[in-house]
Amino acid sequence: MRRTITTIALIAVLGTVAVSCQKENSTEETTLAVRNNHVYMMGYSIDGVTHRVTLHGDNALDEFLRRMVALAEEGHEVSFRNEEAASQSVSSKETITYTTSNYDYAVNWSKEKTDEGYTVTITYDKETQIYTCTAVK
Repeated sequence: MRRTITTIALIAVLGTVAVSCQKENSTEETTLAVRNNHVYMMGYSIDGVTHRVTLHGDNALDEFLRRMVALAEEGHEVSFRNEEAASQSVSSKETITYTTSNYDYAVNWSKEKTDEGYTVTITYDKETQIYTCTAVK
C-alpha cells in the first residue's frame, strides 16, 4: 500500500513538472511597426552628367526629388527616372509638359510622373520664376 501511494504521488509530481515545462499559449497580441522599406532605383543626370542612386523609403525619394528641383532652381538642367517603374511601363513616345511657379507642385508632379514610368526633366527660369517640367515616356 505504501508503495502504491508513493508511486501515485511521484506520478502526480512528475505530471505537474511536465505541465509547467510546456510552452505557454500567449493570448497577447504583438503590434509591429510597419516601416516603408520600398527601394527606389533612380537614374538621373545633372547638366548631362549621368548618375544612379538607390533610395530606401518614401522619405528618401521625397528628399531626392526636392534636391533635384532645388538644383533646377540654381540653374542646372536635371532629369531623372524611377528605373523600376520605367522598365515596367510601355514606351509610347508621349511627352507631357507642366509649368508652375510653386516649388511643391513641381516636386509632387515629378513624383507622380516618375511613379508612372516617365523620365522627368526640370528647368527653372529665374526671370519668370517658372518651373518647366517635361515628362517623356
